[in-house]
Amino acid sequence: MNGTSALVVGDDAEARVALSRQLDNAGYKAMTANNGQQALDILERAEVTLVLCDWSMQDMSGSEFCSRLRSATINRYVYFIFLGSPADPPVQHALKAGADAFLTKPIKDEDLHIRLKSATRILELQHRMCARNDFLEYAYASVTSDLKIAAKVQEDLLPRQFRLAGLDTNWVFKPANFVAGDMFDYFPLADDYFVFYILDVEGHGIASALTSFAINNQLNPSTHGLCAKTVKSHPVIQEAVTATVDNLNLQFQGNLNSSRYFTMVYGIIEISTGKLSMTQAGHPAPVHLCKETGKAVFLGHGGMPVGLLDEATYDAVDCSLQVGDRLYLYSDGMIECENENGEFYGSERLLLRIQEWRDLPIEELGDLFDGEIARWNGSENFEDDVSMVILEYTGKR
Repeated sequence: MNGTSALVVGDDAEARVALSRQLDNAGYKAMTANNGQQALDILERAEVTLVLCDWSMQDMSGSEFCSRLRSATINRYVYFIFLGSPADPPVQHALKAGADAFLTKPIKDEDLHIRLKSATRILELQHRMCARNDFLEYAYASVTSDLKIAAKVQEDLLPRQFRLAGLDTNWVFKPANFVAGDMFDYFPLADDYFVFYILDVEGHGIASALTSFAINNQLNPSTHGLCAKTVKSHPVIQEAVTATVDNLNLQFQGNLNSSRYFTMVYGIIEISTGKLSMTQAGHPAPVHLCKETGKAVFLGHGGMPVGLLDEATYDAVDCSLQVGDRLYLYSDGMIECENENGEFYGSERLLLRIQEWRDLPIEELGDLFDGEIARWNGSENFEDDVSMVILEYTGKR
C-alpha cells in the first residue's frame, strides 16, 4: 500500500502530527483534519482510502462523522479506524457506528502495523472487487447491446400483418426476455396454399431463441424450404402437413439438448376451398371461431412435442373454413400467464374473449389481446414468452 493516502482526524494537533509521522514511516501519505466537516471536504476531493479518527471530538463526534462518511456518495471504500482511550465506549459501539477497527491510545507501533496490514488486505480485496464489477458492467452492457440487435433480427423475421388473397392476419408477440423461444410465420405457397405455424421452444431466452431461429430457417417459404419440398412430394395436404413435422422431428432429434424440445402447430389452408389441415405437436390447441354461429371451439388432440422422441408420430386434424371464420394460434405463455393472485389467464377465459370480440375487425384484435394479457400480468415483464397468431379466412378474391 505504499503511497496510499491516509487521513488523521482529531482535535489534538500534537497527536495528529505524531500519528502522521507513524503513518509516513509505514509508507502512507498522511493528511490531517481537525474536525469532521474538514475531513469530509478532504474526502470529497482526495483519493483517501484510510481514515484514523478520534472517537471524541468537539464540533462533530467521531460516530457522527463516520455515519456521514458511510452515507456519502464517494466512489470507493474507506477503511475507518477509531482512536480512543480505555474510558471511551467499547469496540462494539465503534463497529456499530460504521468503523472497521478500534485502536486504544496511546497507539503502539506494533498495534498500528497490525491494523494497517488488515486495512491493506481489505482495501486490496475491495479494489479487486471494484475492478471485477467494472468488467461485469462492461460485459453486461455489451451483452445487452447484442441482445437488442438479436431482438431486432427476430422481430424482422416475424411476418407482416397483411391482407392476402384469401386471408387476413394479425398477431401478438411479447418476449419474456430480449429474444424469445416462440416463433411463428405464415405465407402463401404454390398457387392455392397458405402455410402457417407457431412454435415454442422449451424455456426462453438466448438458447431457446437460437433454436427457434434454426427451425424458422428450415421452414422458410422458398422453393428450397422444407414446406415447399413436402408439398411437392405429398400432393395431399394432410400428408404434406404430417410429413413436414415428421421431418423436423428427425432433424432435431439428437441435435437438441434433451431439454431443448419444442411444441408447434403446423398447417396448410387451401384458399379456393377453405379446407384446413394441421398437426398439433404438443402445443396448446388452436381455436376455430365460426362466423355463422359465433361459437369458438378448440381443435386438435395434443400430440408429442418435436425433438423429444424419434419414434413420435403426428396426425392431421382437418377443418373446413367458411368466409369470416377465424383461427387463433397461441403459446402456453398466453394461457399460463399469472395475475397478482397467481391465477392463470386460462384457455376458457381466452375462449370467452374470442367469442366476445367475434364481431370486431381483425385489425383491432392484436392490440386488444396485447393489452388484455398485459393488464392480466400487471406489467410488460412476462415470466414466459407470449405469442398469438390470428387468421381470418376471406375466401378467394
